[in-house]
Amino acid sequence: MADSKEIAFQNDIIAALQASGWLVGESTHYDAERTLYPDDLIDYVRVTQPKALDTLAKHYPDPGQALVKAVDKARDKRGTLSVLRHEVKDLGARIRCCTFRPDHGLNPELSARYAANRLRVVPEVTYSPHGASGRLDLVLFVNGIAVATLELKSAFKQSLEQAKRQYMFDRPP
Repeated sequence: MADSKEIAFQNDIIAALQASGWLVGESTHYDAERTLYPDDLIDYVRVTQPKALDTLAKHYPDPGQALVKAVDKARDKRGTLSVLRHEVKDLGARIRCCTFRPDHGLNPELSARYAANRLRVVPEVTYSPHGASGRLDLVLFVNGIAVATLELKSAFKQSLEQAKRQYMFDRPP
């Protein structure tokens, strides 16, 4: 657990994000094997693209888990940014994992999909599925897909350089 000064900083960041509409998650809902927050991914697609889930349901007994596997596979193959920007395809289903802000409000469907994006911050994530004990202070997710991690340091105890070294050498990939 972070020391007392770091936890106060962490709580301030979480409160600021929450005030801006971010959801706060629990590390127990994080899938370390796939580095996803699956509930948000499934819920986002269910709300914005129900026909895509219906298509997956024709081929899989659990379309939500099929979606999670398809996104994980696409991310391994193409990278996170590509998965956020472009469609993920699986057995005829074409899935968008994120909707970027429209240039204008002339398309109400696109505006509704943008409003449905789920931004989530999760504190104290044990990220390794292989038993490594390291934790990330904060992980930021867009529709269940991890996009950033934060390692917080107190100026009274550790420097920025120590944080960089911790990321480079104490965090097994």
